[in-house]
Amino acid sequence: MPFGEVLFSIRRKKANHKLHNCVFFCSFDGFVLSLQAESIMKRHLIILVFIFLGISAGFAQRIGGGLLIGPAFSTMKLADNDSTRFRTDFCGGIRIALIPKNSIFGAEIDVIYSRQGMKTKSGTDEDKNRFHYIEKSSYINVPILLNVYMRKWNEEDESEAKMARLRVGPYIGFCFGGNDVVSTRTNRDTKQAITPWKTGTYNSFDYGFTTAISYWFIEIRYSLGLNNVFKGDGVSTNHVISVTWSDVW
Repeated sequence: MPFGEVLFSIRRKKANHKLHNCVFFCSFDGFVLSLQAESIMKRHLIILVFIFLGISAGFAQRIGGGLLIGPAFSTMKLADNDSTRFRTDFCGGIRIALIPKNSIFGAEIDVIYSRQGMKTKSGTDEDKNRFHYIEKSSYINVPILLNVYMRKWNEEDESEAKMARLRVGPYIGFCFGGNDVVSTRTNRDTKQAITPWKTGTYNSFDYGFTTAISYWFIEIRYSLGLNNVFKGDGVSTNHVISVTWSDVW
C-alpha cells in the first residue's frame, strides 16, 4: 500500500476513535445530568412533604379517616403523538387526615389503587375494520396533600362534607405492570389482542403533583405525572382526572 494511503488510513482511524470517545462522553454526561435532575426533583418532593406535614401538624386536633371511590379518566402524554385519548376506569382507596383545630389548614395521606393508561383514536385497517390501541396499567398512588378549608372546623363538625376545600401536594406512585391491547371491531364482533408489559420496559416508580376541589361528598382530582411510564428517550407521562365520592370523619 502506498505511504499516502497508509497515512490517510491512520488519520481516519484516529478521527473515528476521537468521534467515538466524544459521543460516549456526551452520552455519559447527558445520562449523569438526567440522574441529577431526577434526584433534585425527588429531594424537592421530600422537602414539600415535610413542609405540608409541619404546617398541618401545628393546627391538628385529631386524626380522621375516610374513603374515596369513583371513575378515573386517564391518558398519557406521548412524544410526537397527538392521537392519545382518555380512557375510563376506576380508582379507590383510603384517606388518613389531620383534622385542624380552629383553623382552615389540615393535611392528609391517601393510599389509592388506580387503573390508568390511555387509548388512541380509532383507525381503519386494510380490511376496513375499525380498531384502536389501548394501554392499561395498575398503580398504587400515595399523595400527601395540604388541605385548605373555606371555613374553620368547629367543634360540632363531625365530617368535612359541608365545607368546600382545596387540596394540593406531591404524590408517589408504584406501577404493578400493564397490558397493550389492540381492539378490532368487525361486522360480526369485537376482538382484542392483549400483550402484557415486559419487565424492564416500564418504570415501577412514578411521582408528580395532585390537586383537588371538593364539596359535599364529591371530589374532582387531577394528578400530573412527572416520571416517564416507559423506559427510553421518549416522553410518556401520566395524566389522571378522577371524580370520586369522598369524605373524612
